[in-house]
Amino acid sequence: MRGPGDLKTVRDLGPNVGGFYSASSAGIAAFVDEKADNWDDADNHVLFHEIAHHFMMQYRPTAYPPWYVEGFAEYVMTARFKPKTIEYGWPAQGRAAWLGQTRWLPVEKILFARPPRKGPDTASFYAQSWLIAHYMLRDAERGTKFRAYINALVHGEEPKAAFTAQFGDIDAFGRAVQAYARKGMTYTTRTRASAAVPPPVTMSTLPGSADALLLREAAMHIGVGDENAPQHLARIRAEAAKFASDPYAKRVLAEAEILYGDREKGAKLADELLGATPSDVELLYLRGMRHVLDARAAEDDAVPAYKAARGWFVRAHKADPNHFPTLARYAESLRTDGRFDSDNTMEIVLLAQQLAPQVDEISMLAASLMIMRGHFSEAEAMLLPLASSPHDEGLATAASAMLRQARAKSKSPLPDGDEPAVETASQ
Repeated sequence: MRGPGDLKTVRDLGPNVGGFYSASSAGIAAFVDEKADNWDDADNHVLFHEIAHHFMMQYRPTAYPPWYVEGFAEYVMTARFKPKTIEYGWPAQGRAAWLGQTRWLPVEKILFARPPRKGPDTASFYAQSWLIAHYMLRDAERGTKFRAYINALVHGEEPKAAFTAQFGDIDAFGRAVQAYARKGMTYTTRTRASAAVPPPVTMSTLPGSADALLLREAAMHIGVGDENAPQHLARIRAEAAKFASDPYAKRVLAEAEILYGDREKGAKLADELLGATPSDVELLYLRGMRHVLDARAAEDDAVPAYKAARGWFVRAHKADPNHFPTLARYAESLRTDGRFDSDNTMEIVLLAQQLAPQVDEISMLAASLMIMRGHFSEAEAMLLPLASSPHDEGLATAASAMLRQARAKSKSPLPDGDEPAVETASQ
């Protein structure tokens, strides 16, 4: 994005935010202000940090402690892409400078407490988490011990005991990390696979309306919030009116009307577009969402609206079987149906979760359905990364409660205090 104004159009997170990542049941995206990286070698650091979170949840989700979730992202973000090689493991200059200028947090607080969310302690947490991750990942023996530590967390061992079993005295570990910071750091060079066989690249020209509407559309895909919806809708209506014959402008307006304005008008616009592209998965999904929103707003009987939504979602799924928002909302449409608590619904949600494991809402629903149907070990594996989430304490608390339920092999929530004796990684 070309400055903080663009970032604010998508989501206003304050003046000191250079980028963010969002994974919702409607879409997944990373947004970065290209002017946010101030260090000479910091091109794309914010973007790579956010992509690292996405990668971790897609391919290696497990009971990582919060410091490693952020430390790994900081470790990856300094990767340098050259024509024939990739370099990774470079020091994060901004984090290193911070460590040289401020008071360090106690290492025990980094390793076992919830991350601080405000003030200079937040920057210290990120900097020290990066350093500890670098310390772990640049040495084979320490890497082996770290994997054993994570395996212990997966099996429900108390975090502090599991850590000391591998790394010994915690204060001594902290001193070793500080000593490591004063030494020269190594990095790794790998040959790029694309150097031998460049991947195909396709360029598409966007319509003129995209300059005015693309970020507004992106904001709708991750949610603009009830308080911002009226202003967002008004702006889209005004901009779309300037491009009345432009299909893209009509598409964005249809989405805005269905989500935040006149759903009937939005549905008619979508129908006009579907006349030209009847297998457009996003338009088919949008038509289903019109009925989902009707169902959510229904004071009495939501069944007819949810039934109408399912017809559109079936068409959308046929158009693109990997469109996870369709699967998630189809499952929602079954909530008023006797078929909701079924293997079929569980399989639908599990497919959505496999396609988008980054979406907490989908993972929590999938875990809940698996617990309801007695698949406790599978639910436990899915809940582990959520229970140690560094980004959402409320999510971590809810996932921890479900994790205890899965470990107790109970289909009903456990009463407070009625849980296995071991602590979970999130605690």
